[in-house]
Amino acid sequence: MVGKYSLRIASGLLASLLLLLIVLPVVTYADTSYVVKSGDSLSRIAGEFSSSVQAIASANNIADPNMIFVGQKLVIPDGSPASPAAELARPAPSPGSILANRRLLTYYGNPYDARMGILGALSKKDLVAALNRRAAMYASLSDKPVQPAIHFIVTVAQADPGPDGKYRARMPVSLVQEYADLAAQNGMLMFLDIQVGHSTVQEELVPWIPLLSQPHVHLALDPEFDMWAGQLPGVQLGHMTADEINYAQQVLTNIVRENGLPNKVLIVHQFAASMLPDKGNIMSYPSVELVTDMDGFGSQSLKLKHYQWYVEDELIEYAGIKLFFNQDTPLFTPEQIMSLDLVPDVIIYQ
Repeated sequence: MVGKYSLRIASGLLASLLLLLIVLPVVTYADTSYVVKSGDSLSRIAGEFSSSVQAIASANNIADPNMIFVGQKLVIPDGSPASPAAELARPAPSPGSILANRRLLTYYGNPYDARMGILGALSKKDLVAALNRRAAMYASLSDKPVQPAIHFIVTVAQADPGPDGKYRARMPVSLVQEYADLAAQNGMLMFLDIQVGHSTVQEELVPWIPLLSQPHVHLALDPEFDMWAGQLPGVQLGHMTADEINYAQQVLTNIVRENGLPNKVLIVHQFAASMLPDKGNIMSYPSVELVTDMDGFGSQSLKLKHYQWYVEDELIEYAGIKLFFNQDTPLFTPEQIMSLDLVPDVIIYQ
């Protein structure tokens, strides 16, 4: 544990996340209509009914597909059940692909605070040993190798505005480089996870470009802490636009091209539809492998439902799931995860 740096985490965060997970509704079906519930998006509704965003928007005279409201009654052009997730087309591997040839197993957190995840609860030596042990559990069940990765929250949303009013704290580059070196020395990948607070994706990528230019270092973005005007981290739930995610993908594409690197992996966390309000506009970039990670803790039934909604039914490229050692009730076993209809390409432990 590193002790000299103090992070102030929003005190209501865990309670607010749990509340959000509990109150999300169970979707109900009707032959030709549907009433919008909290947490819905047109893309998720379309996936549930084997329709399309365009068809539902047209049938209901919706000019902006991102603008629907709770209680709104929608006509559903096609009310048949959605196709099984296993039938979804996966992206064709590109040269330099990471996820076509392996599955990733990450340990997430920040070394300054164990409350943020398992990374902060372990010494470097114990972190490497624990990651290798858990990766081996999955490797015995996997059809392809499982590579461990260190998942470091390098820009952390804060409860206070700080001197620049951005509600975020950047970790010392020297410390992050220590963990990147640790990963490289042990044949692991490294993820830099960014919570922008009241800053921007564009601004927060800048200090990490040198690290992202290393071949084993990849990126993760957390919409939960991308706060809009008047919002506070841990009080309101954040949002991230497709433009922000596409910008990050373009930055990674440039890094790959300019440095002759293998592909970059970009993980985007999600546990509510509102976190990605225009998800359908997220683009695919040949040098970036985009993972939608089902974040959020809770019961197994709830996590499975959210995995279906936000990953299977809205699959962009690759699938991810996050598991919480202390909050999931109970924690999924590797056997349960590997038996999912859509087996995750990335498994994150917090």
